[in-house]
Amino acid sequence: MKRTRLILAFIFAVLISLLLTSIIGTQLVLADIMSFGLDVSFTDRVSATTHDIVGLAPVLSILITTTLFIAFLVAAGCNRYLAGNRTYWYLAAGFVSLPASLILIKLFMGATLFAAARSGTGMLLFALCGLVGGGVFARLTQKKAV
Repeated sequence: MKRTRLILAFIFAVLISLLLTSIIGTQLVLADIMSFGLDVSFTDRVSATTHDIVGLAPVLSILITTTLFIAFLVAAGCNRYLAGNRTYWYLAAGFVSLPASLILIKLFMGATLFAAARSGTGMLLFALCGLVGGGVFARLTQKKAV
């Protein structure tokens, strides 16, 4: 039961981070389009967001699953050997995970996978998406009070 709860919490954290990253990434790109003087209607926003969630899901889910898995393992190790607040470790791990992976991909492959991550604001917002995933995981896996 404990392992199942852990796996389900991880899947939920990945899904939340995936949805937030996709939605925010789409909105940042649409904001760039609007900065050129083009009009983007609410219907266009919803359509683009839905399209991106579906279209980016395969690649983004692999990226987020991998980075959060590594980050949460590091957070668990830090919590075990360095002590401190368990929730803060998972929040920090989530916050760092997506930007770190995108920076490493840029460094080694020379490519920015997501246009929204090219700016500091985009990278910060992606970090916050990871932070939410870390918070969800920490909350769902905390020990129940007796």
